Amino acid sequence: TQAEQRETHLMLPIASRSISRIMRTIALLIALIVAARSATAQSARAFSVFLDCSTFGCDEAFFRTDIDFVDHVRERSAADVHVLMTDQRTGGGGKVYVLAFYGQHTFSGVNDTLSVTMPQGATDDEQRQALSRTIKLGLARYIGRTTAAARATLVLTAGDSTTAGPEKRDPWNSWVFRLGANVNASREHDFTSDYVFGSLNASRLTERWKTNLRAFENYNGQSYTVSGERVTSVRRDFGGTAQQVRSFGPHWSAGFNANAGSSTFLNQHLVASIAPAVEYDLFPYSEFARRALVIQYSVGVRHYLYNDTTVYFKTRETRPFEAINVALGQTQKWGSLRAEVNGYHFLDDFGKSRLTFFTEADVRLFKGLSLNLFGNYSVLHDQIYLAKGELTREQVLLRQSQLATTYRAFLFAGINYTFGSVRNNIVNPRFSSARGEF
Repeated sequence: TQAEQRETHLMLPIASRSISRIMRTIALLIALIVAARSATAQSARAFSVFLDCSTFGCDEAFFRTDIDFVDHVRERSAADVHVLMTDQRTGGGGKVYVLAFYGQHTFSGVNDTLSVTMPQGATDDEQRQALSRTIKLGLARYIGRTTAAARATLVLTAGDSTTAGPEKRDPWNSWVFRLGANVNASREHDFTSDYVFGSLNASRLTERWKTNLRAFENYNGQSYTVSGERVTSVRRDFGGTAQQVRSFGPHWSAGFNANAGSSTFLNQHLVASIAPAVEYDLFPYSEFARRALVIQYSVGVRHYLYNDTTVYFKTRETRPFEAINVALGQTQKWGSLRAEVNGYHFLDDFGKSRLTFFTEADVRLFKGLSLNLFGNYSVLHDQIYLAKGELTREQVLLRQSQLATTYRAFLFAGINYTFGSVRNNIVNPRFSSARGEF
């Protein structure tokens, strides 16, 4: 009836307003719950950490989820603790990871260094588990200085009896051998490419002695079909090196380098050299992973046997030479820097020489802004091996032979600027590839 319809029309706005109040109340309750959970999560995190690692095995996503009692930030200056990770190879083919802990803000001046050694053949998971455990141990020192210490516990598992007792005899006497081979092949209708590489390495490292032996062979072949004509390019290289070094304290060492090889690209049927050398590091060798300033001087003799007669009408020759190498390496809180200058000349002709400059840098200029740089430049006056006569168009275009040049240069530079939230705790792999890319 009309009365009932009027009553229904009057109740609809009232019901609508009631539903609206209920929805607002529910939304407010959800917001309060989320805020409470967020506050609880924040209070559960003891302090902020910046994990500075670019080494193999640095799985940052894993560390953010496994080390969940701290806030992970992406900016060094925003962190209470800066953890800098570097690594070095061991004599057995494994790695030593060095973790430097730098306290900042309320932890200023509280610094520490821990290390963990991983054996040869350790899997990615074994490496990241060991690194995560060591990082947690290093952070325990800082937790003890916060109110979160009341909620912290430390558990020491039972020791493995196999690790106790005197060191076992090494039947290999510290020798490590590595065999490797790579094969790459690609095919198209008018193009084929084959690359084969094989190597054998033997090394022995002790506190006083360092021995490295290496042999390799390299084949690179390509074929093109151009206007119905088949064009083939082949480059072959093989050789071997031997190095023997004796340590004389934390700064000095001496030894020799010897090598022999062959290269179709460099017109060298055989080149062999031996050079005694002496080296000095301004910093102790024990700090090499973090900082180094090395000066190495060597003098030796090199013998050449050429495939074709050279531009100097030589088919073979023997030349004495001397060389010097200066290398600077730094891995610090602000980033990393590698710079090197090396040069040599023949003692019977100072005009025949080579000077090479190399630099590699990854520097944080200021908050969020970083510079990446890689480059080298060589001044070449030592191309005594160049074959006389004109190169064919095919040899030039396919780079089958080294061309005459007085310099060689390469440069890569990049700049990155990141801004926004410094929080870096969340890991969300959805819609990502297996490699973590999107």
